[in-house]
Amino acid sequence: MVAAALASLAAGGPACAQDAPWQQYNGLNALEIPFANGPISTGYVPEVWLKLPGSAPRRFGMDTGSTGIVVAAEHYTPRPGDVAGGPGRLVYNSSGRILSGTYYTTDVVIQRDGNVPLATARVQVLRVTSISCLERARDCRPEQNPRDVAFMGIGFDREAAQGTEAGVPRNAFTSLVSLASGAPLASVRPGYIVTRTTVYLGMTAELTHDFAFVKLRPSAAAQPGAPAWSAAPMTVSVDGVTGDGTILMDTGINYMFLSPPAGTRLEPGTRAPAGTKIAVYLPDRRQPQPAFYAFSVGERGNPLRPEKVEVVRDRGVFVNTGRMFLEGFDYLYDAAGGYVGYGWNRRLGSSQGGVTPGLSEGR
Repeated sequence: MVAAALASLAAGGPACAQDAPWQQYNGLNALEIPFANGPISTGYVPEVWLKLPGSAPRRFGMDTGSTGIVVAAEHYTPRPGDVAGGPGRLVYNSSGRILSGTYYTTDVVIQRDGNVPLATARVQVLRVTSISCLERARDCRPEQNPRDVAFMGIGFDREAAQGTEAGVPRNAFTSLVSLASGAPLASVRPGYIVTRTTVYLGMTAELTHDFAFVKLRPSAAAQPGAPAWSAAPMTVSVDGVTGDGTILMDTGINYMFLSPPAGTRLEPGTRAPAGTKIAVYLPDRRQPQPAFYAFSVGERGNPLRPEKVEVVRDRGVFVNTGRMFLEGFDYLYDAAGGYVGYGWNRRLGSSQGGVTPGLSEGR
């Protein structure tokens, strides 16, 4: 049912959204979920409430940099109707942690808080029984039968990075099967909006009319009947040297990963030195500029500045923004139509970033 709805919406979305993309959300609803641990901060991953079978509701870290729910065995007991999917694992490249266990497809209740359910998703989750570490892990400790594992990835195009296969429903925020209100499932579009304080399931015209939308390209991993989308495009400038690549808005970390364009002074395996000037253009440097932000490494007084900038060598130019991106922007992912969107929240000055509402085609 979910796959059919996604395919139908994807087929009709772009045609009705060329001039004013937000108009496709007229008449739809969005479910508001305030972060359980307060506004975005350098100090912690934002959390939301979920309930899995065999456990009371609990807070899960909400990560746009991965896809899928991982949960300690103590917080999920398979029940009749759950479907075992065999052994599995999920790799977190930023920390170097490898979580291993058994896959189960089950019902996950998404809640507004510890008491109020909003919707139910049916997805495959990983019931974790061990943690191991990549060779050069940044933050990892091997552990058997770990406790307090409770993490939910809601990103897209992350299968290759995680070592998982495509086509299996794992994103609870885009795989709803019922609404607690009893409203029709079609009243909430598959996707979400993330702000500094809140995540919304679905989109409305009111929430998105000031967004810059970028149309995504279908992923090579897309499966029939369930669209999948490639990573969002961007252009990055490092001390005046520019290159085109892809971007990941990642609430799971408070720093930036940067695979820079050729010709910069930055060396992989190091941190960008203080004073390095970085500007990010979404989706590129066209005029008028759909969305952009800029900062200097070590700059004081700019909340968009990540804690640090780790220089890496990817196969291409790449930016992982870290969650401080949300100090200036609201972020949208429309899983049905294949869009990302950027809204300027007006907390910061125009020299630090901004948005021109409308639609841009990605590369």
